Amino acid sequence: MIKSLKDNFIELSKKIGKPYSLESKGIKRSIIQSILKGSMPKTNEAYEVAKVLGVTMEELLTGNYEEKKIYTPEQQKYIDKLIDILNSNEEDKKITITTMLDNLKRDTWNNDSKKSTHHDQHIKKQKAG
Repeated sequence: MIKSLKDNFIELSKKIGKPYSLESKGIKRSIIQSILKGSMPKTNEAYEVAKVLGVTMEELLTGNYEEKKIYTPEQQKYIDKLIDILNSNEEDKKITITTMLDNLKRDTWNNDSKKSTHHDQHIKKQKAG
């Protein structure tokens, strides 16, 4: 189902705050107000809005987008640091980061598996009883 630009804009902007929070990312208040009134921005303005929201112009205009992760400024700061390390020539730091992330991810996955296994066993007991 194709939604309006206004609806897409409101939905996407909720992930980073509210529509007017885009002002802090360089989007002019007049552009935000225009979209919220249902008007179509200029092509270059729509492009900037889409870029800030982490979608393509087509996705912004049609609403046909996959859920994309939009990060808080704090999260983005750490993501950028991780990418810088992983793109560097410092092999020791790369190994440390990847090992640490693998261990953290494994711990999370293992905890999820334990919850799932406990839940599955509980369901089996209910069916048997």
